[in-house]
Amino acid sequence: MAVAERVSTERGENLGESVGYKVRLEGIKGKDTHLLFCTSGILLRRLLSDRNLNGVTHVFVDEIHERGMNEDFLLIVLKDLLSRRRDLRLILMSATLNAELFSSYFGGAPTIHIPGFTHPVRAHFLEDILERSGYKLTSSNQLDDYGQDKVWKTQKQLLPRKRKNQITTLVEDALKTSSFEMYGSRTRDSLVNWNPDCIGFNLIEAVLCHICRKERPGAVLVFMTGWDDISCLKDQLKAHPLLGDPNRVLLLACHGSMATAEQRLIFDKPPPNVRKIVLATNMAEAVLQ
Repeated sequence: MAVAERVSTERGENLGESVGYKVRLEGIKGKDTHLLFCTSGILLRRLLSDRNLNGVTHVFVDEIHERGMNEDFLLIVLKDLLSRRRDLRLILMSATLNAELFSSYFGGAPTIHIPGFTHPVRAHFLEDILERSGYKLTSSNQLDDYGQDKVWKTQKQLLPRKRKNQITTLVEDALKTSSFEMYGSRTRDSLVNWNPDCIGFNLIEAVLCHICRKERPGAVLVFMTGWDDISCLKDQLKAHPLLGDPNRVLLLACHGSMATAEQRLIFDKPPPNVRKIVLATNMAEAVLQ
């Protein structure tokens, strides 16, 4: 949606003329639309009713490195389609694409690398966050009512119990063999108490408070695993005296199930001296580019 709006603006047109978009529950296009932005699911549904994509000359598939079920199945269908539609042009795009792998899959298709500027990013790991914020992890502040339930859901739904225990063991072994002499005793104690099975809503809250109080102005993007996590964290932050103060923080959510009008709010510029915090899933990676 955001990309379609930008492209139509660059072309000096209204959205729905030559440029349109289509998502699960809504879309804008007209009889003169020749460029349609859509999700992989929408394209798959089009292929169900029109297996040859009649009238389509080019198909762009962006963020192909995500390797989701829809995306991988779409590539299988498109590869089969190319054998029937020699005139169809398929372009796969990604900033982190394994170009050789995909080129080989499509019979040695040519690759193009376009160098671009990337913003400098500095990674802060858990021990760095604990050291800078002064937050201390304990057995009690890592589990609230929702967090206790979430541990069970994560173990039952996302990974087999045995696999989850294997991951936890690997993390704990890595912590034991790591050297943390450069960190204070408070941080080292926290790492001993850290529960890798927890989402850590209280830690997220503490980090956001630290950012709002001591870091330079700027928006904050928090990636969560799904709508349940976003909703629960948002409720917790809204109850906080600082993070829930609309005069100091603009707290927003971004999820595919939300109405388009609500999703557009994340692009709004906050008032002066108000920090914008967006809680989102990884869909924000594409939306905010």
